[in-house]
Amino acid sequence: MLQYIKFAQLPVSNQHRAVRFYTDKLNFRILQNTPYKTGWRWIELGTPGAETAIVLTRRENDQPNDIPSLILAVDDVETTYEELRAKGVSAIQSPIPAPWDPEQRFALLRDSEGNSILIAQADA
Repeated sequence: MLQYIKFAQLPVSNQHRAVRFYTDKLNFRILQNTPYKTGWRWIELGTPGAETAIVLTRRENDQPNDIPSLILAVDDVETTYEELRAKGVSAIQSPIPAPWDPEQRFALLRDSEGNSILIAQADA
């Protein structure tokens, strides 16, 4: 029987820069960091209490991705958005009502590797 999703892949061009971004700005923690392929490492990052991690995989190009690569649940979208902006995280879209649920708000940010990150209110 399936138990949970172990990890999802997040494409990056520079693992070192991505690790700094996710640990310093989003408070992810390093779950695994071991040699993998020539010039590349197997790096898993996670948030406290989560069963699913992200694995930093090699990106094929340096083009920004406007489709969210990562969707994060937060306590308060506006507060989290302002806190992340104060840490230097680039904004794509400030908090607005979600088209899938007008009572929910979301915002879009960009990570150090050009990936779009969506933050939305955690389910109660």
